[in-house]
Amino acid sequence: MIFKEAIRSLKNSRSKALFFALTFYITTALLFVYFNMANAATGGEIEVYVSSSNLADLIQMMEKGNAGNLMMVFIVIMCFIDLLFCNDFFVKNKAKELAVRMICGATYIHLAMYLLIQTVLLMVISIPLGIATGYGLIGLMNALLAAQGETLVVTVSSYALVEFFAVILFVVFWTVLLNCSFAYKSGAVLLAGGNMGAMKDRNSYGLASKPAVQMILNVIGVIAAVLPLYNFFNGSGALAVSMVIGCVGLSRVMDYLFLPLLTRNNRHSGTRNNIGMISNGFLRRDLQFSKITIFLLICDLMIVMTMLFARKNTPLEYLLVVVSYISISVLQSLTIMFRLETDLSGRFQEYHILSQVGVSEADKKKIMHSEVSKFYLIVLLIIAVYAGTAFLSLYRSQQATGGQIMLLALSAVLPVLAVDLLTRIYYGQVIREPVRD
Repeated sequence: MIFKEAIRSLKNSRSKALFFALTFYITTALLFVYFNMANAATGGEIEVYVSSSNLADLIQMMEKGNAGNLMMVFIVIMCFIDLLFCNDFFVKNKAKELAVRMICGATYIHLAMYLLIQTVLLMVISIPLGIATGYGLIGLMNALLAAQGETLVVTVSSYALVEFFAVILFVVFWTVLLNCSFAYKSGAVLLAGGNMGAMKDRNSYGLASKPAVQMILNVIGVIAAVLPLYNFFNGSGALAVSMVIGCVGLSRVMDYLFLPLLTRNNRHSGTRNNIGMISNGFLRRDLQFSKITIFLLICDLMIVMTMLFARKNTPLEYLLVVVSYISISVLQSLTIMFRLETDLSGRFQEYHILSQVGVSEADKKKIMHSEVSKFYLIVLLIIAVYAGTAFLSLYRSQQATGGQIMLLALSAVLPVLAVDLLTRIYYGQVIREPVRD
């Protein structure tokens, strides 16, 4: 009975199930290729080990350590983060279904089984397809290496397969564990009154409540946000370290300068532009909810660029790092989308209220498109400002050719444009969802 209901639920939420399966499919294919390429790239190379975690040793490891091992660890971490956000998006959209089943007498075990049947079924479909695609991609990698005159051939290694399946099993284990905990939490929330937000800690310590402290912190935030641009433009290197500092400052600027400015603009414009005012209000919430994924994207791109230009790579290592850059851009763009859509999944209630106060369907679509356009435009602007400055510095110092910069720029921009389109499609379905009073 539970199995049939779980299958019926998957059919009713095909778009969410497709995103979940697609993410596992892409991640499985990438990991399969990476473990085998990294295993081939480590042959005969000298490893660099560090005895401490200070900044100088970490930079040395990025510049001289084996690219295969470094990128393999980095990609595994990024894939794991992306899958966690994807799973979070999928299961949180099941909260209402779980609540209804709890009201009808379902136990925690029933809720857990209901979620696990759906997630495991999607993984059983997507993981084998990802492995099959990985085999094909290895052939493509060998063709690219042969075109560069590289005699080394990437093969499917038994050692790489053991590492690959160990990571996949680890991911599956954590997915199952998180889904079980979500089912338990949903039941506890329902018993506590049905308010997920009530279980969150909303305490505020009021550290920056004084205007003088606020001003000092804002100035520090602006300096930290601008510092990477200065370092990139002057070719001082340390792209990744500079960008981490920049994201800390950028977070402060966004929270305490940009978002308050957006609020003041809404108050000033009043009712002269209702569509812009409402979309700005939604945009404020989107940025607060999803900013961490935006910062992850730009930081990850800078880390890979450091690996690409701050070290001397073999042809196989160079190809591995370039593929890593493209993969990170795709995965982190999907992470931004999943993080955003987790919040958008409950937005139909606000749009229902807009309908009740007289907002037409045409205007609701304009609000939705305006909000999504502004959100992804901000993402592209952050990429353009920071990555663009880094590209200019690399080009001026002749560390990168125009063709390389064009490839890296398109690899960063095109995935964002793709998830922009996917978000509009999903959001359009959300605002058309009927509200049952």
